[in-house]
Amino acid sequence: MDLYELYVPKILVVDDDGEMRQLLDDVLTREGFHVIQAANGSEALLKVQEGPYQVIVLDKIMTDLSGMEILPEVKRLQPDAQIILITAFGDRETCMEAMGKGATAYLAKPFGMSVLVQMVKKAIEQKIGEA
Repeated sequence: MDLYELYVPKILVVDDDGEMRQLLDDVLTREGFHVIQAANGSEALLKVQEGPYQVIVLDKIMTDLSGMEILPEVKRLQPDAQIILITAFGDRETCMEAMGKGATAYLAKPFGMSVLVQMVKKAIEQKIGEA
């Protein structure tokens, strides 16, 4: 039996770019995930308090609070969530900082949607494996 047949994982997509946010939502919804959107860091923090999410896809750079700024609080509120940080400005130093603040994975833009889907599935499988 496929792990995804057991339950519908809940994913929070946080990006201040509306087109990108909708694209991520569409792709992940087609894969069978239940997707909730947040348009900025402040909204993301409110949604995280409503939780729980199995995976949070978090944009690094946003107009109000950056993904990097809210990452520690997101991890504090939802320590079990797998967090994938996405950014157009990725380097090794930023990746290490993100992982140090609680990100599970790091993905530099541009990326193929199939890569994101695989990362989300892997994060969920890891979480199920820990249970």
